[in-house]
Amino acid sequence: MNYTIRPATVADQPIVWEMLSYAAHESTVESVKNQPCLARYARNWGRFGDLGSVAQNNSDQLCLGMAWLRLWLDQDKGFGYIDDTIPELGIAVLPDYRDHGVGTSLLNKILEMAKNQFPAVSLSVRANNPVIRLYERSGFTKVFGSEIINRIGITSFNMIIEF
Repeated sequence: MNYTIRPATVADQPIVWEMLSYAAHESTVESVKNQPCLARYARNWGRFGDLGSVAQNNSDQLCLGMAWLRLWLDQDKGFGYIDDTIPELGIAVLPDYRDHGVGTSLLNKILEMAKNQFPAVSLSVRANNPVIRLYERSGFTKVFGSEIINRIGITSFNMIIEF
């Protein structure tokens, strides 16, 4: 597979919404937009503390996936919130392009970018999600005591990588 990883820009807001629908296991972007607890991960993309990388197919420029960081400000905290200096990771790859290294490439790139700006990166993940292995290989560790019953009734927990 021939693809390029590029930095995300403010113009990528539609991609953030699309990838958020995959990351949140929702069937449509509209479903995500109608849930404030999810919509905050994409709304006003490009604000202070937002950072992202996009994987694009070189032949047709199709967005294959995206990894993005969002620093939570004021009282608007994400599911993986640790503290005001640590952004939360969102990542998604289109289903047809999973298990081809796209997610690993996106994660490596966003972590490389984050090291220059933040002390750590956090995330929230469903306990039954196989992507946990990728996070662990990349250096993330489970934040013990962070387990919650999430919005769909199963367990999620936070993970962190410190630089």
